[in-house]
Amino acid sequence: MYKSAQNYDALIFDMDGVLIDTTYSYPMVIRIGVQWSWRYLLGRDVDCTAFSYDHFYASKTHPAFNDDYDIAWALLSIAASKKTKSLKEAFPTIEQWKEILRSIQGDEVISWVYANFQQSIPREVVRQLCEEIYFGRDEYIAMNGKSPIYYSGRGLWRREKPMVGNHWRDLHLPVCIFTGRPWKECLLGLRLLGWEDMPRERIFTLDDGMPKPSPEGLIMLSTRVNAINPIIFGDTKSDLEAARRYGKGKFIHIGISKLPDELTANFEDVKSALRELGLVS
Repeated sequence: MYKSAQNYDALIFDMDGVLIDTTYSYPMVIRIGVQWSWRYLLGRDVDCTAFSYDHFYASKTHPAFNDDYDIAWALLSIAASKKTKSLKEAFPTIEQWKEILRSIQGDEVISWVYANFQQSIPREVVRQLCEEIYFGRDEYIAMNGKSPIYYSGRGLWRREKPMVGNHWRDLHLPVCIFTGRPWKECLLGLRLLGWEDMPRERIFTLDDGMPKPSPEGLIMLSTRVNAINPIIFGDTKSDLEAARRYGKGKFIHIGISKLPDELTANFEDVKSALRELGLVS
């Protein structure tokens, strides 16, 4: 597909699903967050697993759900609107969730939830809970200097694995990261990759501006490294949409399932993509 990366001038990576395998972290954060909230915040009965990987992957086909914690909040708000204590009866099936996703217009999920589910659980509460589940008690205290409010278990970030074995300096082109993680969660990802020495100005997080599918991060990062034709690596619809709105460079999709876009290059993993580009051996 590509003989080399000689026509490009930067590499901009998403973090989750591209640089880091988060199969057993963020989807499980959502699952635990849903169950915990249903039982302890709403006082209802947890009688099923509820959230599945199918729910997660379906969510990632919609540009509104770049933020994993908003998946938990939206699904909880939908379930909480039902007049039942049973999570099994209230939680959307995967087919129901796909139908709901098709009905969400645009990429602004916050206003959609508040407009449709007036009794929704406060978003900031769900986000706080999910953050605590991700970090775990010890890392949460280390990062924030205070104890968690809701959850004191072991952090699920420990289940993550790197998907690339190279240091960012070894990739021959300027390397940047455009991630939906907040900065503190990004720090754990950099630690896992051994990329803690990456300059802060080459990283755009949820704390730095508009999240995907906004192209703001791509614009800012490209400007900072003087790139006009970057390669953009992503694994979700929001990544693709951000690249499309940016309108420059080349988008490469990472993952087993291909995006329904004939102009998108697809690779099963980032190592394969980097080899094809001639950036690693």
